Amino acid sequence: MSATLLMILCSALNLAAAEPAAVSTTAWHVKSSPHFEIYHESDWSPGSISLELERLYGKLRLSVSMFAPWMVKEKTKIYIYRSQDSYLRGEFKPPKWSKGLAYFFQKTVVVFDSGDIVKLRAAASHELSHLYFESFYGEYLKYPPQWLNEGLAVLMEDMSYPEEGPWTQALKYFPRERVLPLDDFFRIRIDQLGSDEQIGYWYLESFGVVSYLFRPRTRLQFVNFCSLLRKGEPLESALWKSYRLNGPAGMERSWREWVRTYGSKNDQAFSAASPADNFSFKPIKFSSFTITNFNSTRPSR
Repeated sequence: MSATLLMILCSALNLAAAEPAAVSTTAWHVKSSPHFEIYHESDWSPGSISLELERLYGKLRLSVSMFAPWMVKEKTKIYIYRSQDSYLRGEFKPPKWSKGLAYFFQKTVVVFDSGDIVKLRAAASHELSHLYFESFYGEYLKYPPQWLNEGLAVLMEDMSYPEEGPWTQALKYFPRERVLPLDDFFRIRIDQLGSDEQIGYWYLESFGVVSYLFRPRTRLQFVNFCSLLRKGEPLESALWKSYRLNGPAGMERSWREWVRTYGSKNDQAFSAASPADNFSFKPIKFSSFTITNFNSTRPSR
């Protein structure tokens, strides 16, 4: 990947607005399910797509419906192109590196079918998470913090796998030297990172931090934390009010201990001599990069 393309990628991941879609030239086939209007370009929809999306909806509703109560009563539109090439040439005009789009005002996501239902489900989960979570912030005409937005989307993406997801596997072997101090991590934006590897590990840390804050016993605290940030509360204050953590520095020790023991069977799981030495992790490959567009409109169907 060229440095120029990487900078474009990073800038776009900084929640840049995409251009509005042009008038549709795609012949869409439509099918409905209880919670989705599914537009597919192929004559035949991806195998069992309605059932797959409804199963995915069930998981997302349990996890993020508190951020998007509308998801219970209103349907989301999902556009599925027949291939990546068709997606890139389509009316939504995505960047070349993009694997999905989310349109907040239109309650719409756009993905493509690679022929692998597992990957399609993961991409849809990632985009739907952005859509639902950003609608929560959109009520205040705000964007979520980048680490929080991407971390939650990757967490939901990981949960879409029938067994242990790739991010969960990777977090077990997160090399200690790659973990950024939280005080630095919370300040960094993707466009400040200089390589695919750095971006990939930033995503992994985002996944880990959100997983730590979003543990089963702390879900209500997580919602309160996000609400405080949405109101403009400083991070340090929001962490204290929600978790009784004294800012990033106060969270550092418990967070690192949690990561050290995450899925480990012994005390060496987070050391330099851990199985990470033999674990081929290329984090940039795992994520479904996205653009979220709050401002543009798309033609009615």
